[in-house]
Amino acid sequence: MQTPLRPEDLRSCLSHPRTTVATAAGPVEYADRGHGEPLLAVHGTLGGCDQGLVATEFFRVNGFRVVAPSRPGYLGTPLATGRTPAEQADALAALLDDIGIDRMAVLGGSGGGPAAYSLAARHPDRVASLVQIDSVCLPVPPFPFARLGSRDPAIKLQLLFLSHAATPMLKMLFRRFGQASPAEAAVRAAAVAADPVRMAHLEAIFMASAGWAGRRAGFDNDSATIKTLAPLDLEAITCPTLIMHAAGDASVPPENALHAHQRIRGSELYWMQGSHVAFFLEEGDTAPLYALEWLRGNSSAGPPPESSP
Repeated sequence: MQTPLRPEDLRSCLSHPRTTVATAAGPVEYADRGHGEPLLAVHGTLGGCDQGLVATEFFRVNGFRVVAPSRPGYLGTPLATGRTPAEQADALAALLDDIGIDRMAVLGGSGGGPAAYSLAARHPDRVASLVQIDSVCLPVPPFPFARLGSRDPAIKLQLLFLSHAATPMLKMLFRRFGQASPAEAAVRAAAVAADPVRMAHLEAIFMASAGWAGRRAGFDNDSATIKTLAPLDLEAITCPTLIMHAAGDASVPPENALHAHQRIRGSELYWMQGSHVAFFLEEGDTAPLYALEWLRGNSSAGPPPESSP
């Protein structure tokens, strides 16, 4: 059983209240939305807690409580709280201490992937299961998709274009960031443009990248860190792990997914067809449902790894 996502659900993520707590690692801003099994949303580059809410709203309407922090340098979390993936992982663990959650599922995406992987590796008792969507784990150049929104005027132009010429914009998106042929891009664009929920998702993603002044420090830090990313201790991850990646992702090469899958024992690799945002757009009617059922089957209710027989 699933509850369908509505455009108004996604829009409401953008105005959801947020708070900042003084953790042992430093100040961390977060938003807390929903009830049920807790799910930590580790947002991508050019994001914030608002982007984390948008990315996980489907799970929230289907019974999860989403905790969405702003990573250091984004919105209300200062960069001093943690520059490296390891420092950001420790800050996430400190946030869980402050809000009284011992153990929970974690979903990371894109440029938030290194912090989410590091959280599972460094704090295995805190992570019940891990989902990674088009996530970085190898050095990659600065994301072309992130550069789309690196200035507020660009975002406003994208939103204006989206409202008046959705299909041409989507064709450009799928060709540039998904390596689709012109014919493939046209088919995908027509399908997404006809779906109000997927269009609302795209609009919300753009809106959750606005406010450049509040995201620039995090964006610059992500760009520098990911370009020269130090090896992550992926072999230390012991929790159930689902790695979802678009085979044609032109922002985060698919080699990242293969690299993680080969090093995380027992991990599952799920290939999507499409662009860097295939999870929300091209495969928006199948991939989120698969992730939902996977998370339901890997509940945070069980004992941590060291307590298992």
